[in-house]
Amino acid sequence: MENSKNTIGIIPDNGESTGYSAKLMRNSSNGNSLILIIFTAFMFGGGFLAQFIAEKTVGESSEYYKCITMIIPMVIQYFIGVPLSIFIYRKTKSGQTMETVGSLFRKPQQSFWWVVRWIFIAIFFIYGTSLATNLLFMLIEALTGVKLTQTDFSAENNAISKVVNILCITFMAPIFEEILIRGGMLNNAKRYGSWSAVIATGLFFGLLHMNYPQVPFAAVMGIVAAFILLKTKSIIPTIVIHFIINSIGGFQSLFVGEIDLEAMQSGDMSAMTENAIPFLAIMACGLTIMGLLAVGLVLFILEIIMHRDSFKLEKVNPEVSEGKKLCHYFSAPLTIILTLFYLAMTVINAIPQ
Repeated sequence: MENSKNTIGIIPDNGESTGYSAKLMRNSSNGNSLILIIFTAFMFGGGFLAQFIAEKTVGESSEYYKCITMIIPMVIQYFIGVPLSIFIYRKTKSGQTMETVGSLFRKPQQSFWWVVRWIFIAIFFIYGTSLATNLLFMLIEALTGVKLTQTDFSAENNAISKVVNILCITFMAPIFEEILIRGGMLNNAKRYGSWSAVIATGLFFGLLHMNYPQVPFAAVMGIVAAFILLKTKSIIPTIVIHFIINSIGGFQSLFVGEIDLEAMQSGDMSAMTENAIPFLAIMACGLTIMGLLAVGLVLFILEIIMHRDSFKLEKVNPEVSEGKKLCHYFSAPLTIILTLFYLAMTVINAIPQ
């Protein structure tokens, strides 16, 4: 292939020759933003529809109100929004040359033990970021005296609500969000850069949550998951990581709603006895997280010492720096608009009601 001054030849995973330019990267970025815009539209649309249905059927005071307002948006955004957004983008000129999502459900092209090590390392980074940022937000709240608002994922104290929480958080989210972000967005952007694609799609995975406690650790999760996908050429390990994180969070959400925190904080012994089982369950989750953090930290240190090559990604268009590619990515018009929208929604959602 002959390269012009602005276009540099690359060989992507499918072996076909293509090229790089700032315009191509911006087109790819706009395409990813289109995917997210369609998905976000279904997310908000599903939310409004769910509220309408819940108010007309059970009413806001019902113990099943929260259950309905969770399951309907999840079904709409995942079962309709995810496949439709990727389908529409694949009909565009840029999308037609993108590797299919189905091809990523392959056996990982790394050893089994490499995958296991990096699953633990990923969990270390995710929970480490979560702990650090939670402390930061607590400090900000203490200094400002302002109690920030965050999305409540706890289940109501009834069987249906608990089943819905497990189904949505533990099973649906890991599969469909990995297909959307890693199978769609990363799959698209990786043709033009490696670390630039990893960082850009990871940041958007965080911003997509629009919930200030989740944004930082979800962004780190997105970056690490994207790195692992490029190393393994498979979406399976990233689904496993997502499943583990959401399973622990989902398990905690089953018991948080059962605990009367005010009564326990007041020193009421009867309240402490009544809340013993959910409290111990949450403590068990905390100990599990601490154990995963410790194992992940040890494996990360060993990886630095013994397997430094693990941190290297295949170079894509090495003549152009990954920093410049990242600038091209975030200078795309749709991406600028979407970034500002997600940031604004995160701030709005955090403002006390």
